[in-house]
Amino acid sequence: MAPLTYLITGANKGLGYEAARILAERFGNAVAVLLGTRSVENGKAAIAKMKQANPSFDYANVHLVEIDVTKKESILAAAEHVKTSFGNLHCLINNAGVGGQPEGAEMCFNVNVFGVYDTLTAFHPLLVPGQSSNIVVGSMVGSMPLSAITADLQAIFLDFNALDIDAHHRLVDDWLASAQGKPSKYTWPEMAETYGPYGVSKTMVLALARKWAIDHPQVKKTMVCPGYCATDLNGFAGTLPPSEGAERILFPIFHPELTENGGFYREGTAYPFILP
Repeated sequence: MAPLTYLITGANKGLGYEAARILAERFGNAVAVLLGTRSVENGKAAIAKMKQANPSFDYANVHLVEIDVTKKESILAAAEHVKTSFGNLHCLINNAGVGGQPEGAEMCFNVNVFGVYDTLTAFHPLLVPGQSSNIVVGSMVGSMPLSAITADLQAIFLDFNALDIDAHHRLVDDWLASAQGKPSKYTWPEMAETYGPYGVSKTMVLALARKWAIDHPQVKKTMVCPGYCATDLNGFAGTLPPSEGAERILFPIFHPELTENGGFYREGTAYPFILP
């Protein structure tokens, strides 16, 4: 029987690295773990780090996939590579993300929102209806801005089924205009209330993922919050080790019976999409 194939974007470090390591070690030859990375050299270094940390395991089930989620040509090339080399994809884990500093607000949205959408679109044909699944790494920070934004914006995000990708682009453009002091259609919260662009990008990706779950119910989709983990995204200020965050990301894989399509989870518990 062919191994089940798992692809994790942004897996050469942080939460993605730990998720790849845990999957490889826990499932062994039953899986092929595709370590998504923008840089092949960084990916090779990540696998070498695994081997150094645990010499008793050879990590022969970990394979590099070069993918930059901000570039459609890179995403499409990665999808073609996976199709040719592995066939179907058992699980896609959209993990790649940035905090907005020092990358900038526009890059934050490109990675955290549009990178997720473009990756979902490219790999969806490889996900087997009724068998495959998708995990989107969100954040409780994405639930917080909903309580801080004006009623008209809140209504837009809560009516997520009406939010197509073009609407997300318009909202991002409006947020960027507001952040730059230019005229905007909506009144957006102060930066401190949404952790800069990061919180708003996570609000958007939660809405995007919920809509995708409704539009494509044959592929189970769950969203997860890994918690405040010590990674370079927050300057290693987090209070949890990345390995614990990775376990939370993988919860829908280890406990599929405890999750449902379109659900948002933290520490294995269903989590609200809006926080007071």
